[in-house]
Amino acid sequence: MPEPEAPLERLGAGRAAEVFAWDEATVVKLSRWADGMPSLETEAAALSAARASGVRVPAPRGFVTHDGRPGLLLERLAGDDLLTVVQRKPWRLWAIGRLMARLHVELGRTPAPAGLRNLKSAIRPGIEGSAAIPERARPRILAILDALPDGDRLCHGDFHPGNIFMTVTGPAIIDFPNSVIGDPVADFARTQLLLEAGEPPPGMNRFQRYLVRTGRGLMRRAYTSAYRAVPPIDDATLARWRAVTIAHRLTERIPEERVRLLRRLSRALREADA
Repeated sequence: MPEPEAPLERLGAGRAAEVFAWDEATVVKLSRWADGMPSLETEAAALSAARASGVRVPAPRGFVTHDGRPGLLLERLAGDDLLTVVQRKPWRLWAIGRLMARLHVELGRTPAPAGLRNLKSAIRPGIEGSAAIPERARPRILAILDALPDGDRLCHGDFHPGNIFMTVTGPAIIDFPNSVIGDPVADFARTQLLLEAGEPPPGMNRFQRYLVRTGRGLMRRAYTSAYRAVPPIDDATLARWRAVTIAHRLTERIPEERVRLLRRLSRALREADA
């Protein structure tokens, strides 16, 4: 696909990539790093698998290199992400939480494509070697991880309201570079944690950050109750995934989250042992 002649218009940005308009029907997701192609390939494979299972996601349209940066061409979605929807209509928090649960359950039924990393194998090195993990807790966390099920489903790895778009044809899930093969309960635990304690992504204005912090408790309750009403979840397995998920989040070294994550890790380990 030929490159546009005009400078690209930036539409959004995250910690690992930026999204630009490519043409009227296509966007390009450009990695912030020259060696970022593997994560884009992961995303394309995950999107193709989700589409094959009937999950609404943007269609991948090939790879490009722009200004020395690898990029993934994607179907352009018209609409707003759920964080923007909440900003405009905060009274919809409960309904949005339940919508998230429905979409996440659908995604969790998707068989993972070959070639994705296994979740447990992907997070183990970080837990083993990160100085962010309390040394006294590390052996227990690793033992819990080893005993957890591997799973064979597609796990998003970063499922939250900012990664769901409301389009004229319905909601669509975006942003799959962290996708892995794993247990859907692990992905559920990760989203619970993001709604509970996650730091809002960069680029948000002050009002958006305020809404995220004050409204996510209600959204988390709606999401959790709706998700647990559909697939059977073993409480002991969920408690163990929660402990591992908190530990893994610590390895991501987001300074604003560290204190609250350490408090939650101590409590989660007690619950995992119960």
